[in-house]
Amino acid sequence: MTNAELTARLRTNVIDFKHLQRERGTLRHLGLPGVDAFCVPERPEHLRFHQAYFQDAGALAAALPALEDFFRGLGVPAWRVVVLPGDAEGRRVLEGAGYRPDAVRADAMGLVLEDIPDTRPDIPLEVSETQDDMVAINKRVWRPLGNQLDVWLRPPRLQVHTLVAKEAGVPLACGMARDVGDTTGIYMVATVPEARGRGLAAQVMHGLHHQARARGMEAAVLQATPEAKPLYQRLGYRDLGAWESWGREGT
Repeated sequence: MTNAELTARLRTNVIDFKHLQRERGTLRHLGLPGVDAFCVPERPEHLRFHQAYFQDAGALAAALPALEDFFRGLGVPAWRVVVLPGDAEGRRVLEGAGYRPDAVRADAMGLVLEDIPDTRPDIPLEVSETQDDMVAINKRVWRPLGNQLDVWLRPPRLQVHTLVAKEAGVPLACGMARDVGDTTGIYMVATVPEARGRGLAAQVMHGLHHQARARGMEAAVLQATPEAKPLYQRLGYRDLGAWESWGREGT
């Protein structure tokens, strides 16, 4: 499986994951041919909530006026269009429309599950049917998001696979997987500050990979923070390149 194929699977999975959020919260969606845009009008200051994804430059060029109407109509003054690695034509279209790249990057990573050993976790991991522990851990790690993560606590039950590492009943680390086709997307991997350095995130990842194989998944994809990227590389993930964020201020 090529890096380009893994990148395409990650894009599909990320959009699907955002639709999960939309079903439970205030995330708004604009769907156009080859383009998906998402916005949380209540959080105009967080650019990560106002993003558009496109399949090809032609679809992007046709959608740009509607994208501007969408975001400005919701009172959002700035938004971002995500450009995948190597898409020179997409960059050209955005530059011609007054967009410019900013410092925001998302490191895309992926692997073919059969290319890595099926390593089972060395510690017990709890399969969580609810997202209470996952939300509690991630709220401690990502404090600036405030109560935005509470969207994952709302019904209906989230169709994901969540694992939690606990000690004396206290949740310390977690991660979730969302299957789309034969690819699982890894999200919300986090460890509380006082438990870092013990390899708990790696154990959670081993568990998520092992379960994904059992479900018949062929690949795993994710977006990594700079701090977590070395962990994923040790687990066998390929660096698929940085996803660029191109922005334009509204007027």
